[in-house]
Amino acid sequence: MNLPVNNVDLPTTRLAVNAPWLVKLRWVAVVGQLATILFVQFGLDVPLPLVPLVAALAVTAATNAALDRWVRQAVRQRVVTPRKASGVIAAVMLLDLVALTVMLYVTGGPTNPFVVFYVVNLALAGVLLEPHLAWVLMLVACAGMTLLFWHRWPVEVLSDPARLTSMASQQQLPLAAMGELVALVAGTGVIVAFITRVTSELRASQRAQQRAEERRARSEKLEALGTLAAGAAHELATPLSTIAVVVNEVQRELAAHDLPEHIAADLELVRRELARCRTILDRMSFDAGQSIGEALERITTGDLVELVIEDMSAADRVHVEADEAASQRLVQVPPVAVAQAIRGLVQNGLDASTDVVVINVTGQPAKMQLAIVDRGTGMPPEVLARAGDPFFTTKQPGQGMGLGLFLARSVVERLGGSLDIQSAAGEGTTAVVELPTSD
Repeated sequence: MNLPVNNVDLPTTRLAVNAPWLVKLRWVAVVGQLATILFVQFGLDVPLPLVPLVAALAVTAATNAALDRWVRQAVRQRVVTPRKASGVIAAVMLLDLVALTVMLYVTGGPTNPFVVFYVVNLALAGVLLEPHLAWVLMLVACAGMTLLFWHRWPVEVLSDPARLTSMASQQQLPLAAMGELVALVAGTGVIVAFITRVTSELRASQRAQQRAEERRARSEKLEALGTLAAGAAHELATPLSTIAVVVNEVQRELAAHDLPEHIAADLELVRRELARCRTILDRMSFDAGQSIGEALERITTGDLVELVIEDMSAADRVHVEADEAASQRLVQVPPVAVAQAIRGLVQNGLDASTDVVVINVTGQPAKMQLAIVDRGTGMPPEVLARAGDPFFTTKQPGQGMGLGLFLARSVVERLGGSLDIQSAAGEGTTAVVELPTSD
């Protein structure tokens, strides 16, 4: 399945990454501020104006609950626009700046060590918001700090001049200085934790989007190749039918004559090869239409392997190794497309080796694994690196188009599986196909 990529999905993705972490940080801030207020008021016996402080925390908690509910709904419905997402987050962060200003105003203003959280909020705004909104919040923060320098409610312990003296000279850390140290550690920790986490999430989101684009491009190539195969099958059907008619007429005309045995054998060989070509073209035409839109079916692994090796000209050189339990594992796949993909891998092994090719079937938790093993010439690293590229082949002209691995990987990965090629020069090749099971 291709992932949609448009101007709605991108802001939704950014909102899904950024907003939940903002919600978490705001909950941490509420709990941390409440714990600090209670510790200072009752643990250190420093009187604080509890009513405005608790009111500011209550407003932050209520708006954070509403933000959490809105984010979940917006991500689920995928209808958010870039302007709306930035506007909501900017409004929330503006409210946080106002609440911080109120709390600092009643607790000493710039003498309060937690004034450093202005920097924390602005750093987060620079990460989450569009530049013009981040600058607006910076101006609001500057206005708030100017107000605090102009007037604030003093707190006696924060006005202690000893806080400006070093710990080495006093042999102890004053309470106000200890608060500054805690505030700096907490503020820088919040900034680093949030920015690194958001950056990691965004990188992961970008990688997932890139993989989705690659899958979509591969699917489009596969559809184009299917159309090409169907057209080729249709165009070649008429001349092959004409040749078959001519061969039949020649055989009928010459049946009454005493022909050398080798001529009769050659004519029969031509007729058999024409029938084989017809079968291949019919399968190409069928696969081209079916493999793209073929319905999923539940099929046992054993039946899938039988479908792979049937009609192969060298089926006697294909050896299947599978226990009963592995053969009975169920997979939900388009049988024709998957069988054709694996058949191409088996044929590659037959072409590369004069020995048997082994299909080893094993069952893994929640998946089925087929390993196609040959003891042929193998591939050097530079060839292995390009294996699977469309139209890249090491076979002689006329023996292959270099599409087998590309088509196999496209089909398998569309089903949530994987194809891994392991090879070394002179040591043969192992193609490992993994598909999710449905039993």
